[in-house]
Amino acid sequence: MSKKDKRPSYFCFFIEACNMISLLEVESAGRVIHAVSDYFADGVAPNNLDRKEMTVFNRIQRDMDMSYELYRKKVEGGKKGAEIRYRANDD
Repeated sequence: MSKKDKRPSYFCFFIEACNMISLLEVESAGRVIHAVSDYFADGVAPNNLDRKEMTVFNRIQRDMDMSYELYRKKVEGGKKGAEIRYRANDD
């Protein structure tokens, strides 16, 4: 995911991700949460995580990307619906 102008204000954080994070040491969990935050806010992938941390991050990243894709589809659908509605009112 690259940096986007419009982004959803949330993403799904599944219990599986919580369970994976809880298996990490506190410092590792903190690094993953920071990486998740940076990725969600700016689209910047981490480059400072160890193998276990990266595994957890990758799982959460899939959820973020899925949430972004759903958001994008809703926005596109809303735009199409608005075009149809307002085009009909112009006639």
